[in-house]
Amino acid sequence: MKVSFFETVRYIPPEALPSGWPVASGIYDREAGAHAYEAMIERLQYVEELGFDWVSVSEHHYSPRILSPSPMVAAAFIAARLTRLTIALLGPIVPHSNPVRVAEELAMLDTLARGRLVVGLLRGTANEALSYDLNPQESRERTDEGMELILRAWTETQPFGWQGRHFQYRMVSIWPRPWQQPHPPTYALGTSREACEFAARHHLGCGVSYGPFEVMAKATRHYREACARHDWQPTREQIIYRANMIVADTDEEAHALLRAQPNQAPFALRPGVRDAVMTLDARNIAGEARSPVVAGALPTTFIGSPDTVVEQVRRARDVIGAGVLDLSLHPPGARDLEALTRALELFGKKVLPRIRDL
Repeated sequence: MKVSFFETVRYIPPEALPSGWPVASGIYDREAGAHAYEAMIERLQYVEELGFDWVSVSEHHYSPRILSPSPMVAAAFIAARLTRLTIALLGPIVPHSNPVRVAEELAMLDTLARGRLVVGLLRGTANEALSYDLNPQESRERTDEGMELILRAWTETQPFGWQGRHFQYRMVSIWPRPWQQPHPPTYALGTSREACEFAARHHLGCGVSYGPFEVMAKATRHYREACARHDWQPTREQIIYRANMIVADTDEEAHALLRAQPNQAPFALRPGVRDAVMTLDARNIAGEARSPVVAGALPTTFIGSPDTVVEQVRRARDVIGAGVLDLSLHPPGARDLEALTRALELFGKKVLPRIRDL
């Protein structure tokens, strides 16, 4: 089992922030922002020392909860300061981006990091569509077309044109090419039927996120069945499970920490906006209606003492089939950085060595 730490760039302002999305930029504190990125590197140096395999960064906008509007910039900053960790860009948000620019920047980053790069391409959360005034109803088509273009830009050796429904280019010929050939290990992230089938069709990995084991297993089972229809079989490492984890010395302590956290979505929308977006964003999990996580807190599926968490990881492997865990710890967005460091230490020293051979 490989393990990735989801780095959210913990922004700790002098005063409490409002919980809604978007958050007014006028209350941004420059010193707190600069310190967030400095503390990120210090934390990841410890993550590397503990023996984690990856660090993941993602793309989010208009909120301090995950302070990485540009995962490319964050990854380059990390790559320049850390020498062993693989950097997983579990973003960018494809339908909002220029796919050719994404392909170029990822190829450049793969070269700068000499192959320490993993890429996850995704559709993004519903609120992100509002950031660029895009129609959420078109996001699935824009995602698939954008990912097709990124893959072709990485692998095509001659200049080519692209005249799609959502993206048009007279000429594409990216420089540099990716360091890893034909391209970095790439995952289609998402629990929809379409994401699973896209991954299978293009021999990509599949990443599922923030749901109970049994529900995520329906998506990964659909993915493996689709791979079989395309005459190949994914390895366990080609399935990522992204999840929240609270680990403490005892089960009782871990559950107390969970109870102390507000029941708040990562990007809580105002009610009117939330309802409109949820109507447009009625995606399915491999054919089954998903719960509206935009409206409520994301579930914590790993919680307990090191012994308990090891057994939960074992069950996740068996039920979901995941070979990589991408984990938020104590819990994502928490302001207590000392508690996060303790959780990292506890996981790194008492859980990680015991799940290596799973």
